[in-house]
Amino acid sequence: MGNCYNSIKEFMRKTKIGSACVLIGGIALSQAATVSWGPVGSGIQVGDLIVDGTPYAAVNGGSDAAGAVTIGDNVFTVGPINTAVAGTVSNTGNGGFYSPSSGDANLDIVMDSHTYISGANPDGIGQIDIPVTPGNSYMVQFIGVGDDRGCCLTRTQFVADGNGNTSGALTRGNGDWVVGTFTADDVNQSFFVTGATDPGLSGLIIRDLGAVPEPGTALLSFAGLFGLALRRRR
Repeated sequence: MGNCYNSIKEFMRKTKIGSACVLIGGIALSQAATVSWGPVGSGIQVGDLIVDGTPYAAVNGGSDAAGAVTIGDNVFTVGPINTAVAGTVSNTGNGGFYSPSSGDANLDIVMDSHTYISGANPDGIGQIDIPVTPGNSYMVQFIGVGDDRGCCLTRTQFVADGNGNTSGALTRGNGDWVVGTFTADDVNQSFFVTGATDPGLSGLIIRDLGAVPEPGTALLSFAGLFGLALRRRR
């Protein structure tokens, strides 16, 4: 397994932010590499969890100690979003928030607890800082707040990279999730969770896809393969 931490908070304690800053709504946000977002999925099940590359970290966003679960090779620790850019970080233990079953008891625990940003409605912003290795490619999966109570099921949250790239809307009552990929260009990658009322997350998975070859190295590898193909033809 790659570098793993006990929680997203531990990420922050062990990593200094060295990236640039961008203004969103007049607030300075640190940023790093550009993230490419996939489409939003709904009704999350175990088969939807990312398994590419090697495990790096997985976090259950709730506060319940029972949320430290393992699903496949993703080992979930318990911990909230790092910090709040606007608002206050709060998190909930396992409770009656999300009633649909994913078909897996451990994933149901992840979905039934969450971190959320309060006290700055409707413009709360949560920040998640992930220490990474420059030059490595990563895949991240954000699992939106699972909450199908009448008060909250239509609320949405988004995840942004601070460079103007934002995921689709993750609706609380739908069991929504989204996957992003990026190649690290700094020792820290920041993500920002936004949305109406009290944006947040039920879970987060990070997978390390390994080092991206330098252009020159990739070219040499291609040339070697091309030469091998020519020799075989002869």
